[in-house]
Amino acid sequence: MSQISSLLLRVLQAILAVANLGLSAYVIKWYRMSTSQSPDSSVNFLLAASILSILSILYLVLAPRFLNRFAHPYAALAVQGLNTCFYFAGFIALAVYVGSLTFCEGSVCRASRADAVVAAGAFCAWIASTILTAKQMIVGGAAARHRTQGHMGKI
Repeated sequence: MSQISSLLLRVLQAILAVANLGLSAYVIKWYRMSTSQSPDSSVNFLLAASILSILSILYLVLAPRFLNRFAHPYAALAVQGLNTCFYFAGFIALAVYVGSLTFCEGSVCRASRADAVVAAGAFCAWIASTILTAKQMIVGGAAARHRTQGHMGKI
């Protein structure tokens, strides 16, 4: 994956994480201020997933440049896979919750639906990033092994 496409994918992930953060915070605030109920745990989970996503993006962008000692390809793959799993679980849980409501109208309902859609988009962005990183690791590892074996055969 080229540097430009990687950076554009991180920018998309950051935009989706901030949008998810805002939508989840709005829904949680509405529940806390307007009702005596607590918000559904799926909304809280997506709020936490978006915060984790922002921290992950900071790690994935800054660690290879400034903290090379902490930047390991398997750690980057694990961070991306973790975000993928969190967004997958979060958007499915929120979609099921909103779909099971008997009465859902108004701005908070639209925000909840939008939150699920944005989380689905974030899931797609994170799974694309995870797949591209895994492909790069597999192909790069195979190419390095092939070069080493080819060089060893000439000796």
